[in-house]
Amino acid sequence: MFFSCFVAVAVFWGCGVESHVVEPANSLPDRTLIDTDMVLAFVIFRHGDRTPDLEELALYSTDEKYKDVFFPYGTKALTNKGKQRGFLVGRYLRRRYDGFISRLYLPDEMTARTTNYARTKMTALTAFAALYPPQPAQQWNPNLDWQPIPYNTEDSNSDDLLYWYNCPRYLSLRNEVYKYPEIKALVQPYKSLFPYLSEKTGNNITTTEDVFFLDNLFQALENVGIKTPKWAEDVMPKIKEMTKIEYLTEFYTPELIKLASGVLMSDILNATNAAVAGDRDQPKLRLYSAHENNVAALMAAARVFKAHQPNYGSTFSLELRRFKSTGKYGIAAVYARTAGGPGELLPIRGCHGQLVCDYETFVALMQDVIWPFPEFRKQCPNLA
Repeated sequence: MFFSCFVAVAVFWGCGVESHVVEPANSLPDRTLIDTDMVLAFVIFRHGDRTPDLEELALYSTDEKYKDVFFPYGTKALTNKGKQRGFLVGRYLRRRYDGFISRLYLPDEMTARTTNYARTKMTALTAFAALYPPQPAQQWNPNLDWQPIPYNTEDSNSDDLLYWYNCPRYLSLRNEVYKYPEIKALVQPYKSLFPYLSEKTGNNITTTEDVFFLDNLFQALENVGIKTPKWAEDVMPKIKEMTKIEYLTEFYTPELIKLASGVLMSDILNATNAAVAGDRDQPKLRLYSAHENNVAALMAAARVFKAHQPNYGSTFSLELRRFKSTGKYGIAAVYARTAGGPGELLPIRGCHGQLVCDYETFVALMQDVIWPFPEFRKQCPNLA
């Protein structure tokens, strides 16, 4: 099985939530990239810290003390710390792509897409504030170091990035993965967690997905200043391991990966194929402000994912690069695990240990996970 190596090595990455937004150093060692020029870059990032929503709160409590947790932001909305994190994403992008893109906002150079949620739109806007502070030619208000930058948003009912809502087949296949013997074996050491969490929450917690949702609730409550209860802190390491297992199941087979990010990867390859063929009359930088599932899904498609929940503001880039010495093309995968970086070059499985994967090799590796949007619509018939 394509992703059975996940189980064989059982390697999981951490998914803790930071208590403060601190700007990290951008210390990516780019020695591997010195012989390359950037041609195109595709960057997807998770929104910043958010408030919980009513469905999440229903997992744990409807106590009166939680009635004001949404003020003044709204439900599942960006907090002030989330805005700070989005700004750090923009600073990281400016450092990484400065010189590749102009410091002027040039609409032909960059496109941006968000999902139809306030938190992803607002994260994009805060990132743009750091990515494109107005230069003198674009300074429209001497008292405001900001300029408006547009983005595109798909309708929620027809957005392939929202596959977990729009594709019942994805959910059906993911539920089947729970039954695999190797997945059951991973869950077995944590089976006692289900009745414990059910008792403490007053809800029926029976799957790794249930535990993942509860984990998200505690993270969101922390974002609005409500500490995780001691009974949950006592088992938080087990909760985090369950969350990693849930992320393992979500992208366990090529078909799950295809449903989750095949359309996006197809769009990326269409653009890179055109660039390799000589078409440079296209945006050089494409940004996607989305969700942790989307960051993980594109990483899974690119064959660099190890099971974990991407942090608020985490950023993943696929970069088309051209070697100066040979003229050949390659793909680099760069992951900033925390908002603002640093970025880390990740080896793409199947590329013989090269940190810049030979382009033809990369394209060949993607063939079992790409498909065009019309095919996605056929497999996901509930789309509008």
